[in-house]
Order: sequence, then C-alpha cells, then structure tokens
Amino acid sequence: MVKRRIKIRPILVTLNLIVLLLIVGFYVRRLIKCYLDENGGTEDGPVMLVDVLLKKQKYVDLTEGLVFNKEDKVYRYIGNVDDNYLEYSGSLYRIIEIDSFKNIKAVSDKSFTNIYGNLSNGYKDSYINKWLNISEADGSGIFEKNLYNPDLLFYTTMCDDVITDLTNITCDNKSSDYRIGILSLYDYAKSGGKSGYLNNGESFYLNTLDDNKGYYYITPEGEVSIGELATKTYGVRPVLTFNGDVDLIDGKGTIDEPYIIETHEIKTLKDLYVGNIIEFSENKFIVLDVSKNDIKVASVESLKDKEGNEILINFGSSSSAYSNSSNTVGNYLNNTYYNSLENNDLIVNSDWYIGKLSIVDLDYMSVKSSKVQLKIGMLTLGDMYISNVKNVFTILRGFEENKIINIINEDGNFYGDFVNKKYGIRPAFYLKGDTIIEGGKGTLEEPYKLGVKKDEGNENNEGE
Repeated sequence: MVKRRIKIRPILVTLNLIVLLLIVGFYVRRLIKCYLDENGGTEDGPVMLVDVLLKKQKYVDLTEGLVFNKEDKVYRYIGNVDDNYLEYSGSLYRIIEIDSFKNIKAVSDKSFTNIYGNLSNGYKDSYINKWLNISEADGSGIFEKNLYNPDLLFYTTMCDDVITDLTNITCDNKSSDYRIGILSLYDYAKSGGKSGYLNNGESFYLNTLDDNKGYYYITPEGEVSIGELATKTYGVRPVLTFNGDVDLIDGKGTIDEPYIIETHEIKTLKDLYVGNIIEFSENKFIVLDVSKNDIKVASVESLKDKEGNEILINFGSSSSAYSNSSNTVGNYLNNTYYNSLENNDLIVNSDWYIGKLSIVDLDYMSVKSSKVQLKIGMLTLGDMYISNVKNVFTILRGFEENKIINIINEDGNFYGDFVNKKYGIRPAFYLKGDTIIEGGKGTLEEPYKLGVKKDEGNENNEGE
C-alpha cells in the first residue's frame, strides 16, 4: 500500500495569506478608527461633540488650551487658542467651557448687532435680553427667532456678581433664567482677558455691573472699561449653551474647519441662515432675517459706481425721515438704484421703520412708531450686522432733531450727523423667500446663486 504525501507548500501559502489578511484588516480598522476619531463619528455612528473636546484636555500646561478647573468643576478654554471654533445656524462661535453636566457653552465670534443696552438694572430688564430672547414683550427675540434648530439649546448660566475690584473678579451668584445670554466679566477674565481668544477687536457688552450700576464692556483693544452713559452703543455677542449629547457632524475646531453640529438642505432663500451671502444682480448681499416668509438682505459693502468709486451723497436737505421724496437718498435708492437691478421683481414692497428715539427711550422697538412702505431701505437700530460696513447712512433718526441722521462711523458705532453731509449708502431690501437656490456655498468667495434669469435689454420694473 502506497502512502499519500501531504503537500506542505500550498498549506503554508494559505496560512501566510490568512495571516497577511488579518494584519491588513487590523491596520485598516485602526486607520478607520483614527479617521473617525479625528473627524467625528464612529464605525457605528457619530460621536458626541463633548467627547471629542475632552480628548484635548491639557494635563501639564494649565495656562493654555482646554483646562479642567477643580474649583468650578468645568473644563475651560484659556489663552489664545485656535481649536475651539464651532459653527451653528450658519455662524461662527467660540467654545468657552464644558460644565459639570457636560453641556457646552459658546459665544459668537463676532457681534451680531449694536444696540443701546439699558443694563443699569441688570440683564433681565435690558434691551439686550429683549433682543436676544423670545418673551411676551413686543418685538422680542429677534436673534432667537432667526436660529435654525433651537432645540439644541439648553439654558445658559450667567454670573450675576457685582464687581467693584478688578483684582477680585468672582462668580458666586449665578442665574440660568434664559436660553441666550452674554459674557460676564468672570468669563472674560478666566479666558485670559486681553491675551485670550475672547478679545476679538470689537467693543462689546458684558453682563457685569459695578456698585454704581455702571456696566462693564470690552474696548476694541481688549481692555475692560466701565460704561455709564445710556446713549452709547456696543456690540452684542450672544452666549449659547448646547445640550451635552449634541452630535459632531464634521469639523476639527479650526476657523477653516469648525465643529459642525447642525446642517440642512438649502433649496430656497427661506432655507438660508442669517449671515449667508447671496449674489443678486451681480452684487453680494448678506442675509439679515429669515424669520418671515420673505428674507431681508443688505449689501456687504457701500455702493460703488462703474469705476469702482464709493458713491457719496447726502441724506436729504431738511428732514431725517427716510422717504421717496425728491433729492433724498431714499429717492435715489427706490428709483435710480432699483431700476439698475436685474430681476428686481423679486424685491418685495416692505415697511421701513423711521420712528424717533429720545434720551429717555432708547428701546430698539421705538423706531416702529412710524414707518414708510418702499422697495429699498437701509438699516436701523436692532438690525443684524449693522456695524459691518463703516461710514454709511442708517435710517435711524437723531435724538429729537429733524436734521440729524445716524450713520455708522469708522468704529462701527452710531454717530449723529446733519442730513446734508455726504456718506456712503448700504441698501437693504426683502426678497421673495420661495426663490430657488441653484448653487454656491453661502460664503463671500462662493455666494449662493439664485435660480433667476438675467434681464435682457435692461427691461426692469419701475420703482415706486
């Protein structure tokens, strides 16, 4: 009987292939895991943003980055960090801290508006609170009404301590009565103050008062200052708190690749975020309001002529009331400018509020005491991004004076000047919200394109 010889070589080749496949599979799995850890998500689904953030905790250098504070029991970003950018509802925020419940607090990277604060009696009765949060007050929640998916928000904790000594900044008294707040002096100091990431080159309000009911604010140089005049305006930087279980969709926390926690499909103008950029009639406009059926936009720069020179005209000759009267900026915008726009049939006839303020009534809602209906207007108190363009007219009338109109000066603040002085023009108008979006990314470099045809023969509708 002849014994069969087992061939060893094929078996060894098979075993080697199996081992090789196991090794390749192991490293591919490790590669996928590392990629998902870096970019958000797991093999089974997305990860929570808070888990990604906590991986960056600093254990040795406690002067920079995400540092755990044992006294407050929070993780706080300190110093001039550049990896705490968050995108929400189309705008950039900076993550401030993670609280003991793993909720995430963040502040807008830039101010959303400039208004009179009325902070002398605290945040509760301030115009800032009214502008930010929806309440029963008339005209409240301008900011909150424009947020997309506000269900992601939790109530924001603010420090209420009265501070008299800048060498002893405390946070013993806290309140969590509102979804949207503003920074406190304690927040600013703990972040690194002037040397920290919260110093953004703007002047903006803080929630903190001194013992004389003066309010603290930050100067464009990053210094802490006391405001005592009610007739001064500063920037409003909303502070939001996100639920700790919010998922990370994408991003790395940098300014170019911020953490993204919310997204949706953009089909029409009504789907846009506040702050998105669109292209209309070969010019760029920023979205100011999406809370109604039609959206409000304003030019991203002051008007220029065909040679690229800034157009400077006077507001009028005798009245600070915005109108379509002859020889006024309103007449120019609603005739010459309106007729130069392609597809101007998309512009909606709208109310423009031109009521007066007084020294004793600086509420942004007071401008609604009087209005005019026109196609084209300009910005006024309470509008988003009103300070983005400098040395331009607003339609906010001067205090109790018919020949004074407010302009946005070179510092981005309101400044009263005579109506016969010349300044730049920043037009604003409402567009039909059901207008289709056909391309773009909503940025200055790649604005959203509208699904409209260019006019042939410059056959535009007549202005009013």
